[in-house]
Amino acid sequence: MTVRESINKVRAKLYSFATNFKVVKISAMGVMFGYILLLIIGVIVAALLDPDGYTIWDNWISDLGSINHTPAPYLYDIACIIAGTMTIPLTYYMEKLLAPLPKRTKTRGEHYSRLRFRLSSYAFLFSIIGNFAYIGVGIFSADRDYDFLSILGMGPHGLMSYLAFGGFTFGAFFMGWVIIFYDTKIPKILGIYGILGPLIVTILNLIDSTPLLEWMLLFSILIWVIPLSLIVLMKPELTPKRDD
Repeated sequence: MTVRESINKVRAKLYSFATNFKVVKISAMGVMFGYILLLIIGVIVAALLDPDGYTIWDNWISDLGSINHTPAPYLYDIACIIAGTMTIPLTYYMEKLLAPLPKRTKTRGEHYSRLRFRLSSYAFLFSIIGNFAYIGVGIFSADRDYDFLSILGMGPHGLMSYLAFGGFTFGAFFMGWVIIFYDTKIPKILGIYGILGPLIVTILNLIDSTPLLEWMLLFSILIWVIPLSLIVLMKPELTPKRDD
């Protein structure tokens, strides 16, 4: 077996593991309960123990990862790493669900839309960027925003934050179009929200960024990810078919 064949074999096993329904289900539950619970606890701890008082309208999300605002910044750091890691299987699962390869069909003459593949590819690309960038937010928290890792004057924490929010926003945007244009068994209303919800809040942040708007952006992404996860997990017909 050549090196290339060995690599392809490992990749196939990892892909099969990541897109396994049970793995996706456990990961989604980890985000919905583990991440959100840690986020809520982190906010409560900061609100009670921050000398200046922590509120979502006066403090940035990143302040949860700073020792200057909370005695337990690791709560938010762990939450980010959990969310970024646990959403990776969902990203691969949605790609497999929304853009199945032509070889998976029994009818060779079945038509496959290039637009569908392109939109799904863009959704996958931006979503996976968001996944890994959010892990980066937890690793390079406000307390570990090292200057020597700055790029174009932006520290690693700021860069990871932009990539995470941008990745999830545009991932939802392109996936929303797939849901609207094609019969995905996912409610069209969720597709419309995916296109407009996070994007509108992102634009508002670019116009005049405030702590409250940043929190609204996080909430807008959660309002997309959580219902999408629940719909996919609760509808048996959304389980990707095995390769023929």
